[in-house]
Amino acid sequence: MIHRLHFRKENVTAHVAEGANLRQACLDHGVDPYPALGGLLSCRGKGFCGTCLVDVDDPSKLAAPSAREARWLGKHRPATLPNARLSCQAQVQGDCVVTTDPDRLPSWRSHSWYSGRVERTWEKVARPTQDKAS
Repeated sequence: MIHRLHFRKENVTAHVAEGANLRQACLDHGVDPYPALGGLLSCRGKGFCGTCLVDVDDPSKLAAPSAREARWLGKHRPATLPNARLSCQAQVQGDCVVTTDPDRLPSWRSHSWYSGRVERTWEKVARPTQDKAS
């Protein structure tokens, strides 16, 4: 069976066979799964380094994590990426959207000031009115 992968940042859609390795699918379709230096610091698909970390929209569309991947994710998965996977260990089982080099830390746009959730302390505080007896 053929599945569709869409790489969000690169705006590339690839068609791969079921069970295909996600890292290899990236490399075969011109998508670099590594954030810096083109993978010079990577473990070349052994599941040790975490440089090929990707975020997927639906983790159920990938095979269950291997023992090595589960161990790595248990220790190093960023709290901001609950659907993160190591592309070198993930096997494609369905259509999904993949974000390569995801933001591991919350961006400045998620700060409460920019989202409008902060209460500005310098604004005038409503003071109770005093009843004046006439």
